[in-house]
Amino acid sequence: MADELVMPRLSDTMERGTIARWIKQEGDAFKNGDVLAEIETDKALMELSAYDDGVILKILVPDGGEAELGAPIAITGEAGEEVPAELLTAPAATAVEPTPESPSKSSEAAPATTPAVAAATNSTEVRASPIARKLASENGIDLRVLAGKGSGPEGRIVKVDVERLVGKVAPAGGAAPVPATGPTPAPAKSVPTALAGEVRIEKPSSMLKAIAQRMGESNGPIPHFYVESKIDMEKALELRKDLNEALAGEVKVSVTDMIIRACALALQDNPDVHRSWVAEGLAYHLHANIGIAVALDEGLIVPVVKHADELSLVEIARASQDLAERARSGRLLQAEIEGGTFTVSNLGMFGVTRFMAIINPPEPAILAVGATVDTPVVRDGEVVVRPIMTVTLSCDHRATSGAGGAQLLQSLKRCLEQPVLLMA
Repeated sequence: MADELVMPRLSDTMERGTIARWIKQEGDAFKNGDVLAEIETDKALMELSAYDDGVILKILVPDGGEAELGAPIAITGEAGEEVPAELLTAPAATAVEPTPESPSKSSEAAPATTPAVAAATNSTEVRASPIARKLASENGIDLRVLAGKGSGPEGRIVKVDVERLVGKVAPAGGAAPVPATGPTPAPAKSVPTALAGEVRIEKPSSMLKAIAQRMGESNGPIPHFYVESKIDMEKALELRKDLNEALAGEVKVSVTDMIIRACALALQDNPDVHRSWVAEGLAYHLHANIGIAVALDEGLIVPVVKHADELSLVEIARASQDLAERARSGRLLQAEIEGGTFTVSNLGMFGVTRFMAIINPPEPAILAVGATVDTPVVRDGEVVVRPIMTVTLSCDHRATSGAGGAQLLQSLKRCLEQPVLLMA
């Protein structure tokens, strides 16, 4: 039976997606698990896989086209099946945004509303998919609050529209949806008149727009505090050298891998820092899921090493290397960029000696790692040169205290200055 293939949620902050290219074309058969298309989200280029068997009957959003989350992008069904007219009555997505060389004329004359859309607008009937009705019923949601505002054709309510309201509405028959709380990030300002003609405007990628929004949501509402420590990396670097020689190229252990392992141990030893401030209260994290900030040409992505507290140093090295390589080639899975409980951001390879990072909500903290620099220090009354690394911990002051952050850094410093602990 013909059905809609809708734009899925491929990122926790995704609101719309762009079809980079269709792998399967109209008339092509597919099986469960086959890749149907590549979709550019606010995080990366992701693969859209099939969840059952079927045939692509009609592509609604071509290569380069955009669609809102939950909007139909294709019609699937059985071979030879006709596409029902009701599934083709309204456009599923916005067209590719025009370039400056071919400006849009939409501002000159808006197209007339089609009879079908006008009828839907004037009608009091609530158009919703069966699964959307079921989900609304289970959660006590009155679908009338979404009438005509759904993501489907002609405002049809689909599952994702209801999911957006779950937990934000009163029981059916009660009040309308409660608006999201928290301050709204300040809108970007226009180019000053004095600079007109002296700048080049480029449209930001979906990833850069998402980063801008997330950081605006973080550093304003989240009260940051910062604690800093200097760590003697002499023994850690010696251990790394010995490990890499013993592994003989099987996998290369990096300084970041050692920091991830040390953070995992420190977080387990300091649960009062490893907790997030959420609507329900303080969420204590049972495992250390550590994100690694990876710089891409178009922005930043943070793949997550899951359950790092249960992995050995060599296992962390394998996992982080694989994640970083696939992040740069746009082949990360959705689950690999979600669920982080702490992030490590290392700019040492760029010669940065110290910096302060912004927390990635709802995580409670992020560690900024600077370069390891040969530095004169006093040891046993004598001045000696040691490889010193500066780290700065940014914490959410709602979830923990300054003393808690300091204790976490103490644990981290102990693990890296006595790196035999990393092998435990």
